[in-house]
Amino acid sequence: MTEKTTVSPQKIFLSVALVIALGSLEKSIVTTPLPIIGNALNAGNALTWVVTAYLLAATAVLPVYGKLSDILGRVKMLYIGISLFVLGSAACGFAQDLSTLIIARIVQGIGGGGLIALAFTVIADCIPAREVGKYQGFISMVYAVSSIAGPLLGGYFAEHLSWRWVFWINIPLGLLAVFLIRKNLSHLNKKRDSKFDWFGAMLLMLSSTSLLLLLSPEAELPSLWTGGAFIASILLLILVERRVSDPMLPARLAKLPNYLVCILLILCSQLLMFAILVYLPMQMQWQMGFSASTSGEIMVIFMFSVTAGAYCGGKLVNKSGETKRYAIFGFLLAALSFALIQQHVYPAISLGLAGLGIGFTLPSVGVMVQNVLPAKDRGIGMSLFNFGRELGGAVGVAACSSVFQFSLSKQGVEPQASLANYSHAVLASGFSSIYLLMAIMALVAMFITLIALKKQTLATEIKHD
Repeated sequence: MTEKTTVSPQKIFLSVALVIALGSLEKSIVTTPLPIIGNALNAGNALTWVVTAYLLAATAVLPVYGKLSDILGRVKMLYIGISLFVLGSAACGFAQDLSTLIIARIVQGIGGGGLIALAFTVIADCIPAREVGKYQGFISMVYAVSSIAGPLLGGYFAEHLSWRWVFWINIPLGLLAVFLIRKNLSHLNKKRDSKFDWFGAMLLMLSSTSLLLLLSPEAELPSLWTGGAFIASILLLILVERRVSDPMLPARLAKLPNYLVCILLILCSQLLMFAILVYLPMQMQWQMGFSASTSGEIMVIFMFSVTAGAYCGGKLVNKSGETKRYAIFGFLLAALSFALIQQHVYPAISLGLAGLGIGFTLPSVGVMVQNVLPAKDRGIGMSLFNFGRELGGAVGVAACSSVFQFSLSKQGVEPQASLANYSHAVLASGFSSIYLLMAIMALVAMFITLIALKKQTLATEIKHD
């Protein structure tokens, strides 16, 4: 059956936009004041865990929030997520030592991971797949503004107020999000009678965390330990999931047309995006001698073009009902632009084209996932899709780091503690290898889209069980 909500899509989007902004802003706002926090708390090398702890916690809990929202209702889980996020933020602001701050960041991450997971599920609950494309540009804009505003706000608070306001600012914003959810989304608090798979959830979080630690260059943990924990937790998860009536990872999701392919494609898309977000500023500052502010201004070109690509792609999806052709076009454009960046051909234009290409892939892939998910699995289905998105960033950074180090070893150069210690020629070769790899990855994603992604008719109404 189908059912129409009386709340307009614009009000629904306004409600979830703040939730998405809260979850994404917290990933970047801490980066700028991190040295100031380190000095204030007398932190040493473990300071990077202030960032890593949040990212690990937020990513690991994504599927758990999705599954619980299928059982307990979206609104209840949104309240839980925002409450944990606000409590963690308050605790971060009052922390007097690094250990307390890291623990508080984990609590904050457990709440923050739920915000993004559930926001996209709410959109899928309320806006039909054919219509959601035209909102994709605004969703990307929220991400872009959050990514750009995060470091700027973090620096402003640290310099003019206190680094503690980096965390305390979330308290009034979180309360505003609760008000908007209560006003516009209360009709979504639907439940179903099912027993939650707690053991499966624990094993899934363990496997997710160990995988992310294995990929993270900042973890500095023995690969044998993290790799062993990952393999053991995955094997146990498979055994457990076969025995429960309502598993954390329903096997029926894998049988949905295009679902697994779309998760792979969003992973590829994020991999390409993070290669630019992380490594291009490094190249501009360490190899080309640009200032941090100048490189930041250039990166605005990329974020603006990602938003423009998602907006145009979403409009085209909404108008034509087609998705596959725009995903193919996006990955092809990304491949060409990475090749141009690698050859230093019109860098600003090439960067803009890369953003447009990646932006075009976002609505195409996201809409197809929403289109195939049944209502009873929409929470876990959208959460696993967003987990693939987050994993793509981690894989991208790890892959680029490995290629950079391989390039150094081929030249017989010993690894250094800082990029500033390498010659410009060595840096140029390393970054060139990264962009070549990304061009190849974009081509691979294009061929996967061409061969494995099947065309579908997009739904014009929301389906309910």
